[in-house]
Amino acid sequence: MKNPTHVFLFGSLNGESGGSPAPRIQWDLDHPVRLPDLLERLQISPDRVQLIMVNHRAVPADHLIVPGDRVALFPREYAIFADWKNLRC
Repeated sequence: MKNPTHVFLFGSLNGESGGSPAPRIQWDLDHPVRLPDLLERLQISPDRVQLIMVNHRAVPADHLIVPGDRVALFPREYAIFADWKNLRC
């Protein structure tokens, strides 16, 4: 039984993933994948993303996504809190 990975797209990123708007995308990953590779699969340019959260925690842009993770992508126009400033992409 696979553990699905959920990707949540916020703001202008919603609908930018090469298809119709879908605030949540579910994938069954067979193995860990680097975040830049995930963005490429989603057809989202890394320069459009300001903040990445995995399992409710801010992570750097080179984070490794494992099956079952919950990934949230926030675009540049989103305001972010000061304690996340060192994890901005």
